[in-house]
Amino acid sequence: MKNRTFCLLLALLTVSGTMLSCGEAASGDKPSGDTQKTNPTTTEPAETEPAIKDNLPDLNFGDKTVSILHFGFSGCAENDTPDWDMQGDIVHDAVYQRDMATEERLGVKLAYTAGSDSWETYPNEVQKMIKASDCPYDIIFLESSQCFRLCLDGYFMEVSELPYVDLNQPWWYKNFMDGGSISVDKRYFLTGAFSVSTLRGASCTVFNKKLFNTYFETYTELYDLVDAHKWTYDKLMEYCVGAYTDVNGDSKADADDIYGLFNRGQQTVNYVSMSIGLPFLKRDSNNLPVLDIYNDDSARWIDKLYRILYEDNISYTDSNIKGEEHFADGKSLFYLGQLGEYTGNEIRSMNDPYGVLPMPVLDEGMNYMSAAGTVNGQSAVIPVTAPLDNLEMYGAVLESLSIEAYRTVIPAWYEVALKSKYADTARDSDMIDVIYNSIDTSFIMIADKLLGTGSFFWNMVGAGKKNSGEFASFYEKQAKTLDKKWAKMIDAFDALD
Repeated sequence: MKNRTFCLLLALLTVSGTMLSCGEAASGDKPSGDTQKTNPTTTEPAETEPAIKDNLPDLNFGDKTVSILHFGFSGCAENDTPDWDMQGDIVHDAVYQRDMATEERLGVKLAYTAGSDSWETYPNEVQKMIKASDCPYDIIFLESSQCFRLCLDGYFMEVSELPYVDLNQPWWYKNFMDGGSISVDKRYFLTGAFSVSTLRGASCTVFNKKLFNTYFETYTELYDLVDAHKWTYDKLMEYCVGAYTDVNGDSKADADDIYGLFNRGQQTVNYVSMSIGLPFLKRDSNNLPVLDIYNDDSARWIDKLYRILYEDNISYTDSNIKGEEHFADGKSLFYLGQLGEYTGNEIRSMNDPYGVLPMPVLDEGMNYMSAAGTVNGQSAVIPVTAPLDNLEMYGAVLESLSIEAYRTVIPAWYEVALKSKYADTARDSDMIDVIYNSIDTSFIMIADKLLGTGSFFWNMVGAGKKNSGEFASFYEKQAKTLDKKWAKMIDAFDALD
C-alpha cells in the first residue's frame, strides 16, 4: 500500500503553524548522485493530503486526574512523557502539546510519575504494586516485552474493546500488537504514536553516502532496491565484501581497515534477526501461536548470519570501540540499528553525508519489518487495580494521546530526523515512511522475557559460532524445554478472564 505518510505529516505541521523543513541544504561538499534539495527563492506549495479525521466524540470528564506511571529510563521518559527540563526541544515541546490538547479535549488532568530507571527493577516494581493491590496508577507505560510477560500473570485488564480506542486508525501500531499477541481476540497492552520510544526503537540501516559512492556507482541504487523490495541480506553482503579495504596493507583485518559494517555482538544479532521478515511462528486451528523456528528459512538465515559475523571480512568487532563511533569515523559502510541512533549525537557529528534505509529482509519480495522497538519501546497497560468505572476515560485518554501524537509529535520527530546533517533528501524521507509503516514485532522477541526465545540466534551463531550444519543438534537440546514453556504460556493465557 502506497502510504504517503510524509506528505500527510507535512500537511499537519503546516496546519499547526510549524513548517517541516526537509529541504535545508547542509554545508559541505556532496558526493556525486546526491539528490538533496536546496532552498529556492520561491517555494512551490507542498503536495499534501487532508488530515485524517478521528472518531473520538466530544467528552468532558470533569477535570478528573489520570495517574500514569512510566519507565524512568531516560530514553523512554524523555520521549513518551513531557519533560519540563527540556523546553525548547521540538520533540519534547510537541509531547507537551499532545498532553495539553488531550487535557483540554477530554476535561482531564494527566499526572505522570517516573518509576525505576532500571530495565530489571522497573517491571518488578510494577508487579509488586499490583500484586499487593497497592497500585495508585490508572495507566502504566512499560516495555512491550515486559507487558507480554506480566499480562500472563493477570496483572493487566483486557483492552481489546476499550471504549473509544480505534485500532484501525494509523496512530496505532496494529501490526506490532497483532504480531505480539497470543490471540488478537484478547489484548492486554496497546502501543501507538503516543510511544515515541517504539518509533525510536524501529529497526533501520544507516549508510555512508560518500563511502558508498567511492566503491559503487551511486548510493541512490539503495533506495531503488528498497522500492523494488530487493533490499536483502544477500545485497548487503555483496556491498560489504566490495567495500572491505585493507587500509594499512598488512594483509590482516584490523581496526585500521574499512568494513561493510561493525558487529556489536548480541545487539546486532538480535536487531537483525527480529527484522528479517519472519515471525518465527504459525497459527493453529484456534489461531493460537505455534513456535516455528526450526525450519528451512531459519537454517538459511543462520548461514547468512554466520557469514556476516565471521567470513569474508564483512564485519568487524572490537569491545573497545562503539559501533556508532566506528560508523561516524568512516570506517564502516553500514550501521544496523534503530531510528533513535540515526538521529543520535555520534552519527549526527560525522563529517560524511549519510542516509537511512529499512533493515534488509531475508528474501526479495518480503515485507520490511522494523521490529527492534519490541524490546526498546513502551506500551500502555491498565492495571487490574484501576477503578472499573473509569474505563471509558482511560480509553478516551489513550486514543487522544495517540491521535495528538500522530498529529504533532511524530511530525516533530520527522523534522528532527530529516534535519539531521546531510540526511534530508527527499528519498530519505521516503525511507522513513517505509520504516514507520513497517513497525512490527517478532513473536520470539515479544516473548523473550518469558521464554528466552529472543536470543536464539545469538546463542547459536553469535556466541556459539555454529552454522546450519549444527542447527538440528542445537535445537534438539532446547526443544523439550521450549515446548514445555510454550505450553505453559498458552495455558496461562487461556486461564485469563
